[in-house]
Amino acid sequence: MTALTNSIKYSSLVISIFLSPLSNGKESSSESMFNEYKHEKVNEPEHDETFQSWIDDTQLSISDTIQEYGASVDHFVGKTEDEEPISNRSYIRIRFKSRYTHREHFDPDANVYLKLDLPHTKKNWKLIFETDPDDFDRLEDKERSISNNSDNSLNSAIGGVRLQGRKLGEWKTNIDLGVKLKWPLDPFTRADLRRVDQLSHNWTSRFKQEIFYYHSKGPGSLSSLDLYYARRDDPSTILKLSSNIQYLDTDNNWEFVQQTEILDRIDDDNLLQYSLGISADSRPTYSITNSWISAGWKHRLYKQWLYLTVTPEIDFQDKFNYKINPGIMVELELFFSSDRGIDRLKRTIPTP
Repeated sequence: MTALTNSIKYSSLVISIFLSPLSNGKESSSESMFNEYKHEKVNEPEHDETFQSWIDDTQLSISDTIQEYGASVDHFVGKTEDEEPISNRSYIRIRFKSRYTHREHFDPDANVYLKLDLPHTKKNWKLIFETDPDDFDRLEDKERSISNNSDNSLNSAIGGVRLQGRKLGEWKTNIDLGVKLKWPLDPFTRADLRRVDQLSHNWTSRFKQEIFYYHSKGPGSLSSLDLYYARRDDPSTILKLSSNIQYLDTDNNWEFVQQTEILDRIDDDNLLQYSLGISADSRPTYSITNSWISAGWKHRLYKQWLYLTVTPEIDFQDKFNYKINPGIMVELELFFSSDRGIDRLKRTIPTP
């Protein structure tokens, strides 16, 4: 609940910061439209149209402000006078997620992720902000994208810079440097190294190694090997086989996850995601901690920025003596970006 409260607080703060420059001491266009909507007496069709216009204008205001912030920082840091403007892909993503299972409590969660793109910097730097980083979450929670319930979670926002996309031969790297935004400040660094290989006409592999260190918690690592299969004549359906190993120094434990997924883009507005997996821990003795099956439906609710995901699931956890534990997770995602070409439902196979 603390993570949810903090995330909502940070999301409100971020949105208010982005909207404030638009006012310039005057009533903003979104406020004006809201007051007009509030006081004007209109019939029902006009009411719906006015409210929809207010929603659209608010979304555009936030998206354009994020783009302006990103472009301003980019021009200050990296753009020279003789350079042409480059498309800026800055964005903010807000997620509200609730999960309920038959044998556990209701688990609400929310998080905000902000990335300011700096395309003019020669080394491709990004500014990042996360309200709920998952570095010290359990490996199963990371791979399933479920609400975290680990005692090791950071439960605090982080901010920093990212050096993205540097190449070392056939390998690509990302390096993050920053601090946890809570007193006393907690510096951290993260790095990942990944490689993609085309194994055959239909099979592709990706290996990824992540290493992270927080001053307050120590080091951790995550190794992932993913195999992808898709027919070239029908890339809308993808089979993904993944093997993952994580070590956290905080509990001196190795975690293992094996997962099989099918990603099926059935049309422009809907994506189906099927998952079958198993997880295990090395301490106190090696044992299976959970096995699960789930089927998720992700739907574009409105235009390119509002999405709903509903995921029924069945778990068989060791803490409940492997008894069946049905549940459901519901997620609402808001995505603000001036780049209208971003498709949040699109799933692709990585390329070398």
